[in-house]
Amino acid sequence: MNLFKLSDVLPLVKDKDSCLEYKRQKILVPLPPNQIGKSKSGIKRILEESSNELAKKLNGFLLAIGKIHLLSDVGQTYQDEPTLWVPIKLNFILFVPEKGRRVHAIISKLGKKHIACLIHSRFNASFHRDTIPPIYHNFLFKLGQPVVLEIIECDVVDKILDIKTTLIEVNKIEKS
Repeated sequence: MNLFKLSDVLPLVKDKDSCLEYKRQKILVPLPPNQIGKSKSGIKRILEESSNELAKKLNGFLLAIGKIHLLSDVGQTYQDEPTLWVPIKLNFILFVPEKGRRVHAIISKLGKKHIACLIHSRFNASFHRDTIPPIYHNFLFKLGQPVVLEIIECDVVDKILDIKTTLIEVNKIEKS
């Protein structure tokens, strides 16, 4: 997954319904032998490719990263591994979905029983049509419609984040 630039996502962190957290942390990143000599680009690629595996260690899903700061010119190897572990300092933004939190989303697919949405243009979420509040029972949902959802369950299935939600509010699409 291609990560966003930190500067593009940073303004969204202030929104309480974004489920985003800004962090600055020192971490060890595994750098394969073929990436030695191009460490910053290799580290960025590793972070992008392994963002779901990092989720547990970081307590959230990597959405955006800032500049990568190498803390040492040399890495370390462990127990005859060919991988070089490089210490870095990184500013990043995590998506931290938690049960009971609200989040903004965009409707991306309309099904007979479910409506699928995208959160931050990256994360899939869905809600069952049976759980729609009575005020929206006759509402005609459209692709691209902004909505506010409440997270009821989060799980990682086959390395894919699965977010089950309920509809809280439908935002009107403004015509320009």
